Amino acid sequence: MAKITTIIDIGSNSARMAIFQKTSRYGFHLIHELKSKVRISEGSYEHDSYLQPQAMARALNALKEFKKVSDSLKSRKLICVATSALRDAPNKAEFIARVKKECGIAIKVIDGTKEAYYGALACANLLHEKSGVTIDIGGGSTELACIENGVIQTMVSLNLGSIRLKELFFDHNNMQEAYKYVRKYVKEHIKDIKAFCASSSFMQNLNVFGIGGSIRAYAKYEMDLESYAFNFLHGYELCVENILEHLETIIHASNEWLLESGFEEGRIDSIRPGLLILQVILEELSAKKLIISGVGVREGAFLNDMLRYHHGKIPNNINPSVRSLQDIFLTSLDDSKTISKHTKTLFNLLKEPYDLEDSHLQALQVASKLYNIGANFNFYQAHKHSAYIALHSLHYGFGHKERYTIATLLESSHKKRPKIITQTLENLLPEHDALQILSFIFALSVALAKEKKIALEFRDYTLSISIHALPLQQALKEIVLPRLEEYPRLGFIVNEI
Repeated sequence: MAKITTIIDIGSNSARMAIFQKTSRYGFHLIHELKSKVRISEGSYEHDSYLQPQAMARALNALKEFKKVSDSLKSRKLICVATSALRDAPNKAEFIARVKKECGIAIKVIDGTKEAYYGALACANLLHEKSGVTIDIGGGSTELACIENGVIQTMVSLNLGSIRLKELFFDHNNMQEAYKYVRKYVKEHIKDIKAFCASSSFMQNLNVFGIGGSIRAYAKYEMDLESYAFNFLHGYELCVENILEHLETIIHASNEWLLESGFEEGRIDSIRPGLLILQVILEELSAKKLIISGVGVREGAFLNDMLRYHHGKIPNNINPSVRSLQDIFLTSLDDSKTISKHTKTLFNLLKEPYDLEDSHLQALQVASKLYNIGANFNFYQAHKHSAYIALHSLHYGFGHKERYTIATLLESSHKKRPKIITQTLENLLPEHDALQILSFIFALSVALAKEKKIALEFRDYTLSISIHALPLQQALKEIVLPRLEEYPRLGFIVNEI
């Protein structure tokens, strides 16, 4: 596949472009993104799904701009997909021909099942949870897919979208009929999804992965309500039981209230019908958790191309964000491998006495791979640079708690105890004593980065380390011991072999 690839997604509401750069076989990152609210479906649902001239002109102008940006970034491949608005339009061939002639872009109209697959492919590979149901609410349709242990199962496409509902019901203030229509339609058309969930291992704690602009806009609203410390939508988690009342409020809210609550003006007329669809599906599935996905059809189309010889699956032991950061910032992985080895050894020694969790080891292992990425900026304060880069760049495959834990370990690798900035951030970290122990493990492992042969022993809450290198002995003695609140104090002895 091309090193730089452009993906364009023409939806009923917006046209979006994402440009990805590959750094290695599985390493990649987003280098540019553009959005244009073209509303290509505007007026079509009241005219037998025919695309209207004004809407086509808006879309055409947006695609011309997209192509200019793509060419300026030297993209070698461009994939353009169109969803509900075009596949339903009797005059789509006219629009596709104009785009090809005036923009040099070949549009591929995908069916509902393929759209559902792309969204599910993105979530299965790029979210931290690997089992659940995707819900992709667009302007003209809504797609659902079941994912179990990273494998895509049942898929369905519903002729139910925010713009479609807006034009059929909300523009006519017919809320009662909108509710009746959506509930009846959803109940009739997601039977296969419900049947699979009922037979799955994850039904009791069903995750729903929310895709699409309406869901992202709603997530921003919830973040503001709780003064959430992270400004990252991807991986943000919400308890369904706690948000159903909020959804109801927004669905019935006035435009003035929506604007005062922080919703963008361009989203006002579509947010209420979009969230009505979300509310009904969440209730119908008895979902427990809504996890916001910052990835969708564009990422799915990209992965479908990138992984066409790999069965649509990034290997379990590879994270594309970690791999990309390593490709960009590290010249050698020798120290990373040694640090990773030491963290695993120390973790296994201290796991039982200090009740550490297996997920903590994963955080240590990722931090080991990234411990020196900040040195490219400046040798001094490299640990702080590493922490910042990790926090803001570990976009794929990590929950918010994992991202912040990894960043905290990197920042405290310089022989320092971790600092908690706010109560909100504290909620995203392991318990106090666990974090202290993990930070100690990581700082010690970094100090031992050049030393491959060491002898470790843990007895009576005292860690003994025997080592040959004399300069290291002094450095190890300077490492700050954990300040524990509930567990016995950790002792630390350095011996010369």
